[in-house]
Amino acid sequence: MSDAMRARTLARRGTPGSSDGTRSGSTPTPGSSSGSATGPGPATGGRPVAGGRPGAGGGSGESGTAVQPRHPVRRRAARFWSDVLTTPGRMSVFAVVAILVVLAGGIVASSTITQRQSYHETLLAEVEPVANASQTLYSSLTIADSAANTAFITGGIEPAELRERYLQAIADSSSSIIAAAQGLDRTDTESIDQLAHINAQLATYTGLVETARTNNRVANPVGSAYLASASALMQDTILPAAADLYDRQSTSVGQSDREWSSPPWGSFFLLGLAIAVLVLLQQWLWRLTGRRINPALGVASLLVVATFLLTMIAGFLAANDNAKGLSEGAAPMNELTRQRINAQKVRAQETLNLVRRTDPEGSAAERAAVLGGVRDTLTVYLDDEEETGNDISLDSHGAVTEAIEALDEWMAAQNRADSRYQQGDYQGAIEISSGQDAGDSGAAFDEFDESMQAAIEEARDTLRTRIDNARRTSSSGPDLIIALSTLAAFGVVVGIAPRIREYL
Repeated sequence: MSDAMRARTLARRGTPGSSDGTRSGSTPTPGSSSGSATGPGPATGGRPVAGGRPGAGGGSGESGTAVQPRHPVRRRAARFWSDVLTTPGRMSVFAVVAILVVLAGGIVASSTITQRQSYHETLLAEVEPVANASQTLYSSLTIADSAANTAFITGGIEPAELRERYLQAIADSSSSIIAAAQGLDRTDTESIDQLAHINAQLATYTGLVETARTNNRVANPVGSAYLASASALMQDTILPAAADLYDRQSTSVGQSDREWSSPPWGSFFLLGLAIAVLVLLQQWLWRLTGRRINPALGVASLLVVATFLLTMIAGFLAANDNAKGLSEGAAPMNELTRQRINAQKVRAQETLNLVRRTDPEGSAAERAAVLGGVRDTLTVYLDDEEETGNDISLDSHGAVTEAIEALDEWMAAQNRADSRYQQGDYQGAIEISSGQDAGDSGAAFDEFDESMQAAIEEARDTLRTRIDNARRTSSSGPDLIIALSTLAAFGVVVGIAPRIREYL
């Protein structure tokens, strides 16, 4: 065979070592896609292979980029959710919910009782004493004005008893201002400014009274003008400010007491929910495991029931004491105080008419209407429930009965003094109005005012007793409720943990 024929034969068959019969004239290169002998892998038809290594079949000589796992948070969440859907996962979730509800109910109940106890202490130590000081301030100011007028109409040197009564009333007024100022909230700037105004005007009033007294002792007629100015300052400026102060403080007592007169419904709801969750948990475990009784969860349920009963009893007792303190103490005290103030105004006007030599006939009808209202109010608080239709009595010591009797004597004495004045017996009218003998207007009013003060003190004692009862009812509740709730939560853990371990 000739050399030419041999070359053509070799060209048709390919060179030795070629894996795919490469035609003559094509020179394979290492790592080419034609599948040279150096490539360990199969041919890829000239396309680069992802992640290929240098020298590999179809290798491009470049290393590929590794694929990273996507959305790790979603994968963890999916894994967690799949764990929750398992039986031990559902047990754990149910147990956590039960523990949280039990602890929340105990904390809320304990906090509510603690708040109520703090309120009772504040009411006893600050709010109510300020209201009482305001009431005493108004009464003392009215008594001082009435005593100054009565002392003036006696002429010359006034009786020592009347002088002492006036000085004592001024001293009581000053003490009441100090007591009210000490108990007021520093943020109550309006009441503080009002007290400062009353104190400043009281100094002016006492100065006018002393000037009138000095002129009266030397029979100087200008003394009546000074006393009239002093009484006008008292009636038109000082007493209205004191009345406004008392209204604000007494309203604060009523609102505070009314705010806490309802049971703690929020605590009842949470503790009732905790009991329901524990019952449902035990029923679910019963169906799941076939065990009817779980001792630890049963004890936890009983502890929550005990917490609920303790909260309910303490809440209802405290609310009942608050409500009775409002209806049997604060409301009667406020009403009697207002009627006492009305009577004191009538007394001040009675004596001032004599100072000014004003005919009392013009004010007789108004006076009778005011004192008639005072009598009707007192009748409500007598002991005879069938007659008054009211189950609240402030006559346990006879103060209301004595006040009514003294009021009747006072009204009769006023009518006699008016009759004397209209007959031209001015001195006789003065003797009846300022006298301290039986049947005189001065003596009857003093007895009436003392009886009214006794009735007001009885109402105040009722209010403070009820508030103190409510405070003592809840004194040991918060700590005990927290202890019971904590033990109940621990009981849930003890009861559910063995059931979870059975599946692990």
